[in-house]
Amino acid sequence: MPRRLISTDLDGTIVFNGTISLRDREAMARWRAAGNLLVINTGRSVSALEHVVVPMGLEFDNAILYTGAAIVDEDIRVQCSTALPAGVVEDILDFVEGAPGVTVFTTGLDEDLLIYDTIGSGSELLTLFRPATRRELDGREVIGVPMRFTDPEMAARTETYLHRRWEGQAAGFRNQDFIDVVPASASKGEGLRRLVASLVEPPAGETDGRTGEGASGEAPVGGSAGLDVGPWTAEPVETWSIGDSWNDISMHAAADHSYALPWSPPEVVAQCDGTVSSLADLIDSLMGRPAF
Repeated sequence: MPRRLISTDLDGTIVFNGTISLRDREAMARWRAAGNLLVINTGRSVSALEHVVVPMGLEFDNAILYTGAAIVDEDIRVQCSTALPAGVVEDILDFVEGAPGVTVFTTGLDEDLLIYDTIGSGSELLTLFRPATRRELDGREVIGVPMRFTDPEMAARTETYLHRRWEGQAAGFRNQDFIDVVPASASKGEGLRRLVASLVEPPAGETDGRTGEGASGEAPVGGSAGLDVGPWTAEPVETWSIGDSWNDISMHAAADHSYALPWSPPEVVAQCDGTVSSLADLIDSLMGRPAF
């Protein structure tokens, strides 16, 4: 029998006003207690994930972060990550310079920064991002560039510019009033595919009795390299996704079964098998409990 895995978005799906409802938390605990896998799949960074899950004691098996550019284990230890190419952040800042209604953040494995802000960010965002200058980016590895827009036309122009200037090197994913810029190889769907592959494929080096190293003793590249997902078995994995926004579309495409929320944009709903009112309702239906 296949192992069952739920891949869930955070913000706008289970996180509202900085918290997760008790009903969703109890449902997730019940899902894992039954031997199923719970994966967080979000545009958040390591520190932004910690900010929401640690205070609530939320437990999960893995988290796909930075819109697929990194994967962490249940202890939020980074298993693999990909950084943006040099020059992307500076070019974005040059493009939006002087534009009103724009905020540019950078996210990394160590710290998240607020670099440009003509919106006026509130105190909640400033608990996640430290105000900084462009000079502080020198020598810093950046994985993602979340940008917030109050002007949809400016957001569209920026998205078009990014595609034209950085095609094949960086990609932008819309998430409500944000565009999250990450390495071109990253997406929520690709992160999910890579994680599932690490669950169902033998780890590199297994044939010579070692895990995580090949016969040469060097760390393997690509595939499930670098992912620590516990003991490998050949059991297949059946996947469900739940997410509300455009940046979840690739995750929905990668899952065996996909669900949007009642407030999801029509383009997202069109890519899914259906809609559910909450993650708890999805879990209840999968575990044979009547939904509320």
